[in-house]
Amino acid sequence: MPENFRPPDSALDGADNTVIRGTTTGVALSSEVASGPLFAGRYALVRMLGRGGMGTVYQARDSLVGDVVALKTLELGKDASPDALERFSREVRLARRITHPHVARMHDLGTHEGQAFLTMEYVEGEDLRTLLGRERPLMAPRAARIALAVCEGLAAAHAAGVVHRDLKPANILVESGGRVVLTDFGIARAVAGEVASRTMGTVGTPMYMAPEQVSGDPVDARADLYAVGLLLFEMLTGEVPFTGETPWAAAMARLRQPPPDPRQRANIPAPLAELVHRCLGRTPEERPANALEAAGVLRDWLVSVGEPTLSGQHTLGAMTGPHTPAPGTHGSPTRNTPRTTTPTVKQGVALLPLRFQGPRDSEYLGDSLTEALIDQLSRARGLRVPGSGVTARFRDARDPRTVGHELGVELVVDGTVQSAGPAVRVSIRLLEAHSGTQLWSGRFEHASNDVFELQDRLVPRIAEELREEVILAAWRARTPPEALALYRQANTLLFGAFRGGPDEGPLPLLESCLELAPDFSPALALHAIASLRVSFMGMKDSAKDYAALARASVERALHLAPEMAATHLARAMLAAQEDDWRAAVTALRTSLDIAPCHAPTLQYLGSLQCEAGRAEEGLVRLRLAYDLSPSLVTALFELARCSALRGKMDDYRWAMERLAASPAHRTTGASLRVRVAAWTRDVDELRRGKASAADETDFISRITGSYASAVLGEVSALELIPMFDEAISRTNSPRFISLMCQISTEILGLCGHAEQALRYFQRAADTALIDLEWIEHCPALQPLRALPGFAEGRRKVRARVEAIWNA
Repeated sequence: MPENFRPPDSALDGADNTVIRGTTTGVALSSEVASGPLFAGRYALVRMLGRGGMGTVYQARDSLVGDVVALKTLELGKDASPDALERFSREVRLARRITHPHVARMHDLGTHEGQAFLTMEYVEGEDLRTLLGRERPLMAPRAARIALAVCEGLAAAHAAGVVHRDLKPANILVESGGRVVLTDFGIARAVAGEVASRTMGTVGTPMYMAPEQVSGDPVDARADLYAVGLLLFEMLTGEVPFTGETPWAAAMARLRQPPPDPRQRANIPAPLAELVHRCLGRTPEERPANALEAAGVLRDWLVSVGEPTLSGQHTLGAMTGPHTPAPGTHGSPTRNTPRTTTPTVKQGVALLPLRFQGPRDSEYLGDSLTEALIDQLSRARGLRVPGSGVTARFRDARDPRTVGHELGVELVVDGTVQSAGPAVRVSIRLLEAHSGTQLWSGRFEHASNDVFELQDRLVPRIAEELREEVILAAWRARTPPEALALYRQANTLLFGAFRGGPDEGPLPLLESCLELAPDFSPALALHAIASLRVSFMGMKDSAKDYAALARASVERALHLAPEMAATHLARAMLAAQEDDWRAAVTALRTSLDIAPCHAPTLQYLGSLQCEAGRAEEGLVRLRLAYDLSPSLVTALFELARCSALRGKMDDYRWAMERLAASPAHRTTGASLRVRVAAWTRDVDELRRGKASAADETDFISRITGSYASAVLGEVSALELIPMFDEAISRTNSPRFISLMCQISTEILGLCGHAEQALRYFQRAADTALIDLEWIEHCPALQPLRALPGFAEGRRKVRARVEAIWNA
């Protein structure tokens, strides 16, 4: 049975250092714990793993999704300082900023019967301290792979604004499958938005402190790189570079004497010795500029000597695909087991020169689009795309097997460009390199042969569809065809026409898909988004807690599918629903870093920008999202709404015509038609919108019909307040509450009840409102603007918006 805890070494540690680890020995758990009720109504405690300076750690099973987690309780004690709970909360807030396969994931923070607790990723393996105690020194390739994983994890942490400051072998776990995981970011301090030198003090373990930590000077992310140098030196030599009678004596030695020069040791490869020497520079300026630079040195050396850049099963997954089990195992991992075969090595995709068919004076289109496609594909994370200079020699000899063998790629893209009059058609085929089998084909058309317009409008769409198909190709060999078919069907519904409930449409399809392929990353990511869609209007008295289920699905995707753009879109959606807009923006940026042309992410960011004071950028992004994916009709809703608020009625009508053409979006289209008609006092359009809503029975249509009836004077607006109050009281979503308050404000403001309207406006401002565009331009708010309290509400929203874009 795995053990998941090591009490802090009091001679070295200045803070609680509970970590999540497993070893081959077990700690028995009393029958009372094993068979007791669910902890916090959700977690079944399996066994106690150990006790530390701040609490106890248990192995637990999350009853919502079945995942095994480490659950850590906080035992304050009667003499605890008043800020002990805040330190505990800060540990979670900091660590949850970091999402990376080489960083232990922090899940949740809560209280149970007055007991604070957090849940974390459960990592089964051993720490590097134990490994070095048994096997030091390590062979250079193994040491470099571990250091590379550490640097990649640190890079993610630093990008999230977190410095570890206590990096040491005990805080580096080596999973049984080979994955390297960093833990214990609990004593890190955020540096985002601050000058890094404000981080002061001597927090950390003396044996692995940077000189500036020892002397109490300013500390930044380069202190972690000093620790990397110490770790790599120890792994390569089996020794620590500084010694002393006590840990503090060893720490003080680095202020008085230089470290031993690893470049003088013949058994250490020169590039690694040079990296260690730089990392151990006494001043931060002497060290590598950042963790990515150090990671690049390690990766380049591993590649130069023919060694894989990933350890354990990661290497296997990179070579044979994400589903290939390790030798001696059978099948794929269960849903409850963290996958150790995430395809983190870039997949090779060679784009052959596109053949041109058409007028001779337009032949340049073939090469121009080839170059643009290569440029666009190479921006996507996870793809390795040879340049056109490399693939040009295959213009005539196009056998994908030859291309794959000579270029070392797994996939080949072949295609043609046809030009006839002003129109251009591009046909694309994705081929498996080793067999020549065609995996997918697509046809793309554009009503212009202007090369710049084609590069701006058509190429991103082709590149994004290719990227998605390349991802599916990596899973094709070991994913049942039925699971792939269910995924494609759910994807079409989720981002297309479907607007049904939780028991139909994308969510059950994805659950069936994951029953067949539990570790299928694309489906895990999509399930998180589908769950959030269902939970957005989830009511408190529902038979299921859809909000909790959605959060659990997002956490699972972040843990098992962090390489998927849709995973980070789901994280952004969850953060937005919880009024954590800074986290939402950070997640959206991560999604677009993975896939710059991911249309649903572009739509979500564009809609956010249209609301939160950046409408000019947002309208462009929404139009791009729709161009990339014309089935993404939801992009048109915010484009139309924002255009109407800005008086751009031609753009409003353009978007509404396309929105009306989608039968599945008739309800949302009618709701917007009624609102805009009310703003502009268009009585005929109000009546048409009301008639359209009368044909439907859903909640939005009821609201739409009531809105129109009130503005038309058929019912009193005050009679509608109980309906809105009931809807608000039954939901858990701050975002939905704000939306209902906005609608209530509009109806009451347009019907002459300014005082009542102001109360709903203020409630929206106090909850999660970010819609500056609406505040500044909506005619329904005109009667409120002179009332006491309106300006204060607007200030609150503006402050919230400013915080978003400072993320």
